[in-house]
Amino acid sequence: MLVALIVNPHATRVSERVRGEVTGALAAEHKVVVHLTGQPGHGSALTSRAVDDGAELVVVLGGDGTVNEVANALCGTDVPLALVGGGKTNVFARGLGLPADIRHACERLLELLRAGTTRRVSLGRAGGRVFTFGAGLGLDGAIVREVERRRRARQLYGDPAYVAAGLKTLFLGYDREHPHLKVRRGAGQALLTGFFALVSNGDPFTYLGRRAFRPTPRATWEGGLDVLVGQAMSAPAIARALTGMLSPRPRASYPRFPVLHDQRSFVLESDVPLPFQLDGEYLGDYTRVDFRCEERALTVVAPARRRGAPARDRERRARGAARRADR
Repeated sequence: MLVALIVNPHATRVSERVRGEVTGALAAEHKVVVHLTGQPGHGSALTSRAVDDGAELVVVLGGDGTVNEVANALCGTDVPLALVGGGKTNVFARGLGLPADIRHACERLLELLRAGTTRRVSLGRAGGRVFTFGAGLGLDGAIVREVERRRRARQLYGDPAYVAAGLKTLFLGYDREHPHLKVRRGAGQALLTGFFALVSNGDPFTYLGRRAFRPTPRATWEGGLDVLVGQAMSAPAIARALTGMLSPRPRASYPRFPVLHDQRSFVLESDVPLPFQLDGEYLGDYTRVDFRCEERALTVVAPARRRGAPARDRERRARGAARRADR
């Protein structure tokens, strides 16, 4: 099989040694062509070129941003996407039940390729781009914007930098008095208002270290989009909701945080510009973002879905298999 390996050499966990190990492992069973990204957006161009040159599989060694770029190029094609990690969080890969460790993820990928195991998943589309795991308008976008401003702190301190950015945004940099956001759906469906919205393509929405953050636990990678609307900004209400969303057994929704499940299309509007993030990247401030679900848009090399198995259980099984392989 002709494999295109898209590598972000600047990703958190990618080094020349890691790149060599992954390339060597794949090359033992397949023909591999390595492509190095050089700037934002380069991953999409490299992927399109690789597919035009006959690539039968595209493997990403990089973070969620690189995965997003490659997914945008592969959306609607029959060329599968494979994930071996390389970033700090790797939300999409871990949500699909793949190991977080690069070496174990590479070993798991080769096992799945030998077995011919793939899944056809849906993607979200917003602002002219598809996304693999999530987007947000309002508070979530503001937190991502603040984190990007603290890029050096994020590299040095990891998850505590996200927590610090979230606290600063919530209590010092966000309008907690006026709900500017509206969620518009089809004719005859109620209009929802709130302070912010989280849009999930699957479950979990992201991770804080090893702990999954699950504001929309009913979302599935094969289904439509789930939308959580934040209608409260008081510290007690947010603390209660966050505690539940980070717990092993999150609820489907919380008081003042309703969730719209399995949506095919909707519009987020605001009477003031609000920060917008997509797959963990801040894209600017918007007053309107149109969302729709691209059903069965992407083939991924990943374990088959087990009905009723939450993401944390899938990842725990993957970690256990990796530990057994080390013995």
